[in-house]
Amino acid sequence: MNRIAGFVLGLAGLWFLLLSSPRSAGEAAVKYAFAAILLWSAYRRLRAASKKTAEYLMQADGEWTRLTVLPAAPPTLWFPAGLSIVLGAGVVGSGVAYLWVVGWVFAALAWLTLLKDHRGGKPAGPRSLRVGPQGIETEGALLRKDDIHRLRIRNKFAGGAEIVYDAARGLPTGVAMGLAGRRALAEVAYRVEVEAAGKAHVLAAGLDEVTAAGLVTEIGKALALR
Repeated sequence: MNRIAGFVLGLAGLWFLLLSSPRSAGEAAVKYAFAAILLWSAYRRLRAASKKTAEYLMQADGEWTRLTVLPAAPPTLWFPAGLSIVLGAGVVGSGVAYLWVVGWVFAALAWLTLLKDHRGGKPAGPRSLRVGPQGIETEGALLRKDDIHRLRIRNKFAGGAEIVYDAARGLPTGVAMGLAGRRALAEVAYRVEVEAAGKAHVLAAGLDEVTAAGLVTEIGKALALR
């Protein structure tokens, strides 16, 4: 579904960029704003997982395990998004004086519905990390195993957490707390965090529950290696 949505948004963005005919500088500004929003939204959706669920890939890297995580795209409110695009297209080329000012309102609505991600944890793009007996390597930093307090799943819309690695035991514990009251956004708002040396680090975000659980299981296994 994300692939289809990405292509549709990309075509709409190309229409604004190449085919729309603004009649004033204000309309031209609206044209390029819509083109940028739609093309960037298409790019993000094509980079995301091909389905509504997130994905992760595992690859052996010596005694380390490399994990590449592709987040799920956030759910889109298609009605207001589509309405803003249609109205924005009507503004560009209308020739009505100062109507382009309203076009900026439509562009803002398109940005809020297509690009604004309320899930938190920087879930927009893929993430890569390495896990091994020494600890977790993420974003160029090594979180040493001896400094890791716990690894958990969080969802700010449900307030749950799942501990999968306990530094006192050195093994995955599988202790879980259920996440209730999920909405459409909450279903892809899971993120994996690690607490190390008194600081929380986001390892991956924009995940569904199953992918998050699988990811922390693999991380826990790799950390337990001797």
